[in-house]
Amino acid sequence: MAEKVSTSTLSRMPGLLIPVREQPTHDPVLNLERESSLMTTAEAPSFRVWRSTDSVVLGRFLTPEDEVHLSRSADLRVPVLKRPSGGGAVFHDLGNVNYSIYLPQGSLPGLSIKESLRLLSFPVTGLLDTLGIGWLWEPPNNIYVRGAKISGSAQARSRGRLLHHGTLLVSTNLDRMHKLLRPGGRSRIASVVNLVDVVPGITTEEAERLMFEILTGKMPQSQFDIAYPTWWCRRPDTTNPPQD
Repeated sequence: MAEKVSTSTLSRMPGLLIPVREQPTHDPVLNLERESSLMTTAEAPSFRVWRSTDSVVLGRFLTPEDEVHLSRSADLRVPVLKRPSGGGAVFHDLGNVNYSIYLPQGSLPGLSIKESLRLLSFPVTGLLDTLGIGWLWEPPNNIYVRGAKISGSAQARSRGRLLHHGTLLVSTNLDRMHKLLRPGGRSRIASVVNLVDVVPGITTEEAERLMFEILTGKMPQSQFDIAYPTWWCRRPDTTNPPQD
C-alpha cells in the first residue's frame, strides 16, 4: 500500500473538482485531442469521464512496433494512437471507462509523482469501495482486484500543470486486447480482470455514472474534496496478491 499523504500537504489544495462541459464522444482521436488541450487550458481543477471505441493508446515514449501487433491492428482496423502522458500501452473499447483530472499550476504542492499517482486514483478506489470490493494498490500506478489488474493510470506535467488519467476495465474485450498488445516491449504485461467478472450484471454505463458521482462528491461513502479527502483504503484485498 502507498503511504498516506500528510494532512498538511492536503490542506493546501483547492476545493472540489468540476466536470468539463463537452459534447460526449467515443471517437478515440477526439478524446486524445481533448486530453492534450485541457491539460494546458483548464483554468480550475476539473475532470471528465469518457470512453472510446476500439483503439490502442501508447504512452508518449513508446515505440508502436515494440508494443503492438501492427499487422493485426491493421486487419482489425484498430488505430494505434499516442497520448500526452507516459506509461504503457492500453487497449480501449466501450467496455473500458476512463477518467481524467486536470489540475492547473499549484494544485498539488509538494507531492511526489508516486504520491500523486496514488492520490488521484480515488475515482477507481472509491468506486470499488462503494461496491464493497477489496483492492490492492500496486506501485507505481496500478490497482488490483482478486490478484489481477483492473486499473492503471498515467500522468503528464507541463509548466506546473498536471494531467492525470486512469482506466477501469468493466467489460473490455480481453481476447482482442491480448491479440493486439505485444509482450516483450516496455509495457508491463499483467493478468487483468473486468469489473463485470467481480460484480455480475454491472454495465459500463452504471460504472461511468458511479465514477462521475464520486468525482463530483455525490457519493457519501467515497466523496473527495481535494482539501479533505475521505477515501483512503478501507477494504484491502489480501486474499490474492498481484501477479504478472
